[in-house]
Amino acid sequence: MKKITVVNGSPRGKHGNTAKIIDSFLKGYQSVELESQIEYIELHKENIKNCIGCFNCWTKTPGKCIHKDDMENLLQKLIDSDLIIWGTPIYHYGMTSILKTFVERTLPLAEPFIVEKDGEYTHPVRYKRIKSKNIIISNCGFPHFSNFDILKESFDKITKNNVDESICCVMGELLSQNTMKGRLKWYSDALEQAGSEYARNGKIESSTKEILNQPLIPVDDFIEIANLSWDINNDVETEIMTNVDERAQNNKQQKGLSYLKLMRQSFVSENAKGINSILEIEFTDLKETHHFIIKDQVCELYEGASNSFTTKIITTYDIWLKISNGELEGAKAMMDGLYRIEGDLNFMMAMGKIFGSDDSKEASESKEESKKDKILGIKGQKWMGITFIPWIISWSCITFSTFFGVWIPLLLSCLIVTAKKKHKEVTYFEQMSFQYFGILAIVQTVGSSLLKSDGTLINYFAIALIWGASLFNETPLTSDYSKFNFNGNIKENILFTKTNEVLTLFWSVIFIIQGILFAILKEFSLLEFTPAIYILTFGALKFTNWFSNWYPKYVAGGRVRK
Repeated sequence: MKKITVVNGSPRGKHGNTAKIIDSFLKGYQSVELESQIEYIELHKENIKNCIGCFNCWTKTPGKCIHKDDMENLLQKLIDSDLIIWGTPIYHYGMTSILKTFVERTLPLAEPFIVEKDGEYTHPVRYKRIKSKNIIISNCGFPHFSNFDILKESFDKITKNNVDESICCVMGELLSQNTMKGRLKWYSDALEQAGSEYARNGKIESSTKEILNQPLIPVDDFIEIANLSWDINNDVETEIMTNVDERAQNNKQQKGLSYLKLMRQSFVSENAKGINSILEIEFTDLKETHHFIIKDQVCELYEGASNSFTTKIITTYDIWLKISNGELEGAKAMMDGLYRIEGDLNFMMAMGKIFGSDDSKEASESKEESKKDKILGIKGQKWMGITFIPWIISWSCITFSTFFGVWIPLLLSCLIVTAKKKHKEVTYFEQMSFQYFGILAIVQTVGSSLLKSDGTLINYFAIALIWGASLFNETPLTSDYSKFNFNGNIKENILFTKTNEVLTLFWSVIFIIQGILFAILKEFSLLEFTPAIYILTFGALKFTNWFSNWYPKYVAGGRVRK
């Protein structure tokens, strides 16, 4: 088993951009080295005192530092490592101060004697079992790779020219932008590839290095975004010089446009196939309106309002910033009236993919859902109608034939569940229908006359209970079928869930009303009018179609809270 020690020198620890690079590399590494043991050290959490240059670790207590802190335990981890991953962002042309402190405290690992090795003078290692290889992982805010030169030279000295590989990412701050996830997926994929190659061959292939050594986005675009971001984030009231204050104030008037330029950079062209739309965004607090034109897999940003938008988002700047950064869930924010939408609401369902905020998990879930869109050549949403067939047969036949009213529905339900089970897509309604008709079969077997006298009425209240009970599950019953009308992981969308909760409750009430009407007709010997009950069903279907379209638009068109 190989032991890997990650030394993360970022003050942000596992929440920083350096950690994102490390995580993707390790994901690829562990896909090959399945049993590797990883020790992850976040230096900002450790108690490490500064080296004072007393050299007691060389003289009075060889190999032992005078400081009694966390370093003794950390040094042992380094000694036992097969591979050390040194992670640090570049803040001022070199490693972070906490990593430099850590490196200085590794002095006990060396002996005081000076020896010559490969034409250079150095100190020999104290512990002969130190056998670790080394990888440097770093990122910086500048767009050129020369900013890593000092770091690489430092670690050549620190490791005695024993650095196997270095992964250095320019424009690293883009990795923390939620809107850039889709746009930068190529980079995370290359990091995973690098990890798997290193685990398999002990090196990263040159073709993968070429990918990793590319800028994340065009340099000119990055410079503009980087400079604008400081104007976006600075509070102009903290500016001292009048001319600087005036410049910042002018930029503030267009900070909505500045942020949309970053959003434009997150555009993923391959996810915009077949889309021809105009997206307009109005920042009510900034009194700014700008628009994107998306056509032929190209996205252009234009200042000002459009003549005719496909979809318009009306919001405050801060709310949109929080949604874009993942601090607010978009659908919930809309439900809470924090922003509203005009025009085509369906375009919003695709925005996450078009502008690159969908992460790999969401993308994979979306692909899985699309695979299940057709089962046995039947569209997913049509399976609800098929699942109703056993119920319709039972309603029609149970009072005069238990064979057709119980056993045929049970057989059909069994066939539906069996067919869907092969695709791992058996829904709650299909499971409960099969179980319900199974119970009826047991009741009929024991010879109860209840089914002939009240079987139809029992069916109505049973299906009402099944539908109503689904509201206590994670997803309401209708969402298992209506999800196929949308792209992506729609089941996580709170607006989608709320719409289906209302519809599921509505149909549960409809079944109860139909049961009551049937009971009244039976009481007054008017069962010949039973077909009239189904008029209610047709009306309910009309309402369902109307509500499915009206309610999301109603919520989306709510007032914006300033």
